[in-house]
Amino acid sequence: MIAKYLKIFNIFLILIFTYNCGFKPVLVGSDYNFSILVDKSSGNDQVNYKIKEKLKVVDGRNRTFKVIINTEETIKTISKDLKGDPTIYEIEINLDYKLTENNKVLIHKSSTQSSTYNNIQDKFELSKSKEILRDNLIDNLVSDIINSAGNLIVNPMGNDN
Repeated sequence: MIAKYLKIFNIFLILIFTYNCGFKPVLVGSDYNFSILVDKSSGNDQVNYKIKEKLKVVDGRNRTFKVIINTEETIKTISKDLKGDPTIYEIEINLDYKLTENNKVLIHKSSTQSSTYNNIQDKFELSKSKEILRDNLIDNLVSDIINSAGNLIVNPMGNDN
């Protein structure tokens, strides 16, 4: 009974501290003075869709950049047990993108994000774990695109190759 109250109290404290410290998710609630529209995409359709959706958050009015993206997702077996069954996987997402404005390529950059995860017997949990990792990797890639565009705003002559 006391453990239940302590758990509720701890959750309450965490909520108070997170709301009072001004925590905001990285891609939400930022004031961007530019927008990024996906002009063309090729490669992995699921990854491309998620990148497009996450870039919709960047909806500033001053400048509009278009981005051309090419993605590739690979899942490799890193380790196997004695029977030859996979025990550790690596998920890797490669992103090649071009930021353009007025049909002029301003930045052409490649970025790779990867992570490893353990194989588990419950295939539903395994797919959920893989999906969470994929979303985290995509968040990092989207942040890279946004940072590149932001650098163009701050330093218009700089090329972020």
